Amino acid sequence: MTVRARSETLRHRWLRRGLDTHVSLPLFAFLLLVAIWVVTFHEVDADRVHAREAAAESLGELMGTYEAQVARSLDGIDQTLRVLKYAVERKGALGALPELGREGLLPPGVVFVVSIVDRNGVTVASNPRALSISVADQAYFKFHQERDSGATFVSQATRDAANTEWHLHFTRRLDDEAGNFAGIVIVETDPAYFTSSYERSRLGEQGMLGLVGGDGVVRSLRVGDKLSFGQRMERPAGQVAVVEGVRRYIGMREVHGVALNVVVGLAEAEQMAVFERQRREKIGEASVVSAALVAGTALLWLWSWQGSRHRARMRRAQETYAAASLASLDAFFVLREVRDAGGAIIDFRFVDANSRAEKMTGLSKERLRQTTLCGLMPQARGNGMFDHLVHVTRVGGVHEQEWESNIPQLRARWLHQQVVPVEGGLVAIVRDISERKLAEGRMQHLAHHDTLTGLPNRGLIAERLELTIAQASRGGGSVLVAFIDLDGFKLVNDGLGHNAGDELLKVVAARMSACLRAGDTVGRFGGDEFVLLLNEPRHGEDAAPVLERVREAVLESIDVGGQEVQVSCSIGVAVYPNDGADAGTLLMHADAAMYRAKDMGKNNCQFYTREMNASIEEKLVLLEGLRGALDDGQFRLVYQPKVDLRTGRVFGVEALVRWEHPEHGCIGPDRFIPLAEESGMIVALGEWVLRTACRQNRAWQEAGLAPLRMAVNVSPRQFEEQGLVPRVALALADSGLAPEWLELEVTEGVIMRDLTQAVAKMGELRAMGVSLSIDDFGTGYSSLSALKSFPVSTLKIDKSFVRDLGISEGDQAVASSIIDLAHRLHLRVIAEGVETEQQCAFLRQNGCDEMQGYLFSRPLPPEQLRLLLAGQAAPHVTEPQPCLLA
Repeated sequence: MTVRARSETLRHRWLRRGLDTHVSLPLFAFLLLVAIWVVTFHEVDADRVHAREAAAESLGELMGTYEAQVARSLDGIDQTLRVLKYAVERKGALGALPELGREGLLPPGVVFVVSIVDRNGVTVASNPRALSISVADQAYFKFHQERDSGATFVSQATRDAANTEWHLHFTRRLDDEAGNFAGIVIVETDPAYFTSSYERSRLGEQGMLGLVGGDGVVRSLRVGDKLSFGQRMERPAGQVAVVEGVRRYIGMREVHGVALNVVVGLAEAEQMAVFERQRREKIGEASVVSAALVAGTALLWLWSWQGSRHRARMRRAQETYAAASLASLDAFFVLREVRDAGGAIIDFRFVDANSRAEKMTGLSKERLRQTTLCGLMPQARGNGMFDHLVHVTRVGGVHEQEWESNIPQLRARWLHQQVVPVEGGLVAIVRDISERKLAEGRMQHLAHHDTLTGLPNRGLIAERLELTIAQASRGGGSVLVAFIDLDGFKLVNDGLGHNAGDELLKVVAARMSACLRAGDTVGRFGGDEFVLLLNEPRHGEDAAPVLERVREAVLESIDVGGQEVQVSCSIGVAVYPNDGADAGTLLMHADAAMYRAKDMGKNNCQFYTREMNASIEEKLVLLEGLRGALDDGQFRLVYQPKVDLRTGRVFGVEALVRWEHPEHGCIGPDRFIPLAEESGMIVALGEWVLRTACRQNRAWQEAGLAPLRMAVNVSPRQFEEQGLVPRVALALADSGLAPEWLELEVTEGVIMRDLTQAVAKMGELRAMGVSLSIDDFGTGYSSLSALKSFPVSTLKIDKSFVRDLGISEGDQAVASSIIDLAHRLHLRVIAEGVETEQQCAFLRQNGCDEMQGYLFSRPLPPEQLRLLLAGQAAPHVTEPQPCLLA
């Protein structure tokens, strides 16, 4: 054999061997294995790139969405600040919030707190009403005080005495007319407000959503369920960074116009979870195929095993679906199309359902499989349900809707439906949302109704009034707005407690509602104020009988906690279109008419007249003058003697304040004391009266007059001040007056507001040596059990009982009962307002200890009283002077 022939034989042998299974199959398997792993790793790399791109794209979308949400929220807050600033500059700090409230321009108090701070850093107004505090040391106050940037400042999360919860301050600077710093306006909100849009479906459990200030300090940051703030966060150097201990895809973007950055983060592990699962699956599949190739002869067996594993996975999936649907709150319906000969869908047949579906329909799964949709619910063809399902099968996609069910076969009133088309039919997921709808209805009702009385609240009243005005404008009718304020409510609330006051308000509200006609509205405006809206097609005077019924109903006595009380009401009425063309004007004019009704003696109804604005302007003028009267020395004291009925000698005096106005002359206390109470200036005025009276008493003693007891009235607001006892001690120390020569007069209504605290405070004063007396006794609601615990020495009979002594048997009975009661409790009794000998005789005969009134002397200036005391003459009546009227 030649060399060439031998070479060809060897080549053919190797070629044959290469074609043998035991040679070619491993080689082919190796090549195929290499190809499989090359393709697998290529796909894994491609999937990784795609997953990262998807995460970056998702981050961008979330950044855009969240930035837009934050921008809208900040724009709304900034708009509120601008409106509030404008209102303050136009109406002043005290008038801004009421006006914005009436106009419906204040943000909801549940989410936002709106405040006005003066140039000294003191909160002068807020909504909802909160404790007045000083913010002069806060960064946001100093920011506006030191610079006029015209920008909105966003503070770090903080809390204070007015709001103990963590909150953010959004502030703007206030300027006076000269452009100088006049304070700031504030909108406060919970840091969680800016992260409430956190959705786990998009951000995952470790996602991040928040706001970071330009100073790098976090204002609000939410990671999953955890909310934090106050920590520092640096701007990330790249798209992926470790933040809060987790690697995240993170983005930070500056919000235009505000020193804030929105930050959104997606946990890398969560974003890459799908990729990791796919990667493991691909590698697993490649491993399975590789094992199949290596096994070679086991290929058939491997194929069979894979088939078995696939069937097991399907079985587990079915079991998982069955378990999930069984425990689900949703009803699952699987339906198959039923078509006619032309291929059109004519019905749907139930092929599967879960236990929730059985409960909702009242049929078992077997019974459901035996019927069709239209067979079970014939109404489906008429109410659009069947047409909607057919539409879903045609257009595809996921379709959701909520609807109120009128189908008796479905045992639910409100349903949420999600329909997904599948091959040959569809899957319907139905949830009973009746309870949620009821809760939403209740929340809607609470938002527009007073929680105590159930009546429409201020917001709903304003809406209905605007609607009623619009209807009357089109129809040419009239609208009556009646502003009602309860007379004597404060006495009940202070004397019997807030629970009794609440019970009275509920009874009065029910009585008012019962007096109205169909179409009329009564609402609670706030406190003890109510508003009636009466739609009159012809003339507003036609509603007079309704108003009279309301007045008489309120006047009827009420049993509150076993005690019978009686209140009346003052009604002010404004009529559209004569008295105003909008809701705000009508309410303002009705309020003015109501105050006129109070000035006319209460328990009456007054229709608005243009002259009423003059009285309002007068009050405003007095209030403005009152602010500087104390500093300008316009107040002075006069003193009314107190006489011992047994000896006829003066043993003490009561200090009474008078206001000498430089333009309006002498102004009586009945005009300025209520204004001082409302404005809060009564505290400073009361302290001045106390210090001046103590100094005057000491001066009389140093002049050689016999010591006498100086009585000083303590206002409700003064008595509730924490510093009352130290102020009394300071007044005594500064004047050098011994405590036994000072007597403080407190009304029983003030004591009954908080009996425990009042008795404790009076005990401190008694321990100091100061005497205490109950003023206007008999007009409040103090009980005998409470009276015996009062550390007082004197009861003063109110002048309303003294006025008709000798004429009214009822007043005589009350006065004698008070005297007898006081003596049994070892207390002295003094009667005020004694003007006739007949009154004096009755009091002396019934054992009254002391008296004061015009019968003996009017209130006197210090010098005249000194002459009276020096002489200790017989009782006489001093000639009245222009400024000495009690």
